[in-house]
Amino acid sequence: MSGYDIFAWIVLLILVASAIGVFCIAGWLPGHIAKAIEAVPFVVRVKLDDAAFANRLPAGSAGTAAIYTDHLKPTHVVRRVILRQVAIVNYVNPF
Repeated sequence: MSGYDIFAWIVLLILVASAIGVFCIAGWLPGHIAKAIEAVPFVVRVKLDDAAFANRLPAGSAGTAAIYTDHLKPTHVVRRVILRQVAIVNYVNPF
Protein backbone atom coordinates (compact mmCIF):
# COMPACT_ATOMS: atom_id res chain seq x y z
CA MET A 1 0.00 0.00 0.00
CA SER A 2 1.51 3.29 -1.10
CA GLY A 3 -0.98 5.67 0.56
CA TYR A 4 -3.04 6.30 -2.58
CA ASP A 5 -4.00 2.91 -3.97
CA ILE A 6 -7.21 2.25 -5.87
CA PHE A 7 -9.59 -0.54 -4.83
CA ALA A 8 -12.77 -1.87 -6.40
CA TRP A 9 -15.89 -1.91 -4.25
CA ILE A 10 -19.67 -2.21 -4.30
CA VAL A 11 -22.00 0.29 -2.60
CA LEU A 12 -24.18 -1.56 -0.09
CA LEU A 13 -26.02 1.36 1.48
CA ILE A 14 -26.24 5.15 1.19
CA LEU A 15 -26.62 6.71 4.64
CA VAL A 16 -28.47 9.98 5.10
CA ALA A 17 -25.97 11.71 7.34
CA SER A 18 -26.51 15.42 6.75
CA ALA A 19 -29.43 17.81 6.94
CA ILE A 20 -28.68 19.05 3.44
CA GLY A 21 -29.70 15.61 2.17
CA VAL A 22 -33.24 16.25 3.41
CA PHE A 23 -34.76 19.12 1.45
CA CYS A 24 -38.37 20.00 2.15
CA ILE A 25 -40.85 21.08 -0.49
CA ALA A 26 -41.03 24.61 0.90
CA GLY A 27 -37.32 25.03 0.10
CA TRP A 28 -36.03 25.54 3.64
CA LEU A 29 -34.55 23.40 6.37
CA PRO A 30 -35.25 23.88 10.07
CA GLY A 31 -32.40 25.84 11.59
CA HIS A 32 -30.74 26.39 8.20
CA ILE A 33 -31.13 28.86 5.40
CA ALA A 34 -30.90 26.91 2.17
CA LYS A 35 -29.41 29.20 -0.47
CA ALA A 36 -29.12 26.58 -3.19
CA ILE A 37 -29.00 22.86 -3.68
CA GLU A 38 -25.36 21.87 -4.00
CA ALA A 39 -23.31 18.70 -4.11
CA VAL A 40 -22.06 17.70 -0.68
CA PRO A 41 -20.21 14.62 0.53
CA PHE A 42 -22.34 11.79 1.85
CA VAL A 43 -21.71 8.56 3.70
CA VAL A 44 -21.94 5.15 2.07
CA ARG A 45 -21.32 1.62 3.31
CA VAL A 46 -19.21 -0.33 0.85
CA LYS A 47 -17.96 -3.87 0.39
CA LEU A 48 -14.42 -4.14 -0.94
CA ASP A 49 -13.79 -6.73 -3.63
CA ASP A 50 -10.45 -7.65 -2.00
CA ALA A 51 -11.57 -9.52 1.15
CA ALA A 52 -8.00 -9.98 2.42
CA PHE A 53 -7.37 -6.23 2.35
CA ALA A 54 -10.79 -5.51 3.90
CA ASN A 55 -9.96 -7.79 6.84
CA ARG A 56 -6.74 -5.81 7.52
CA LEU A 57 -8.56 -2.47 7.79
CA PRO A 58 -9.31 -1.20 11.29
CA ALA A 59 -12.93 -0.67 12.31
CA GLY A 60 -14.28 2.72 11.27
CA SER A 61 -11.85 3.21 8.40
CA ALA A 62 -12.75 6.09 6.10
CA GLY A 63 -11.70 7.16 2.66
CA THR A 64 -12.51 9.25 -0.39
CA ALA A 65 -14.19 7.84 -3.47
CA ALA A 66 -15.52 8.89 -6.84
CA ILE A 67 -18.19 7.44 -9.09
CA TYR A 68 -17.43 7.69 -12.80
CA THR A 69 -20.09 7.61 -15.52
CA ASP A 70 -20.04 7.72 -19.31
CA HIS A 71 -20.80 11.45 -19.27
CA LEU A 72 -18.05 14.10 -19.29
CA LYS A 73 -15.19 11.60 -19.44
CA PRO A 74 -12.49 14.31 -19.72
CA THR A 75 -13.37 15.47 -16.19
CA HIS A 76 -12.46 12.02 -14.85
CA VAL A 77 -8.78 12.89 -15.22
CA VAL A 78 -9.20 16.02 -13.10
CA ARG A 79 -11.09 14.06 -10.42
CA ARG A 80 -8.41 11.36 -10.34
CA VAL A 81 -5.73 13.99 -9.80
CA ILE A 82 -7.74 15.54 -6.97
CA LEU A 83 -8.29 12.13 -5.34
CA ARG A 84 -4.57 11.37 -5.48
CA GLN A 85 -3.69 14.78 -4.01
CA VAL A 86 -6.14 14.25 -1.13
CA ALA A 87 -4.70 10.77 -0.52
CA ILE A 88 -1.12 12.08 -0.44
CA VAL A 89 -2.04 14.90 1.97
CA ASN A 90 -3.90 12.42 4.22
CA TYR A 91 -0.87 10.10 4.14
CA VAL A 92 1.49 12.94 5.17
CA ASN A 93 -0.91 14.42 7.75
CA PRO A 94 -3.54 11.83 8.74
CA PHE A 95 -5.35 14.10 11.22
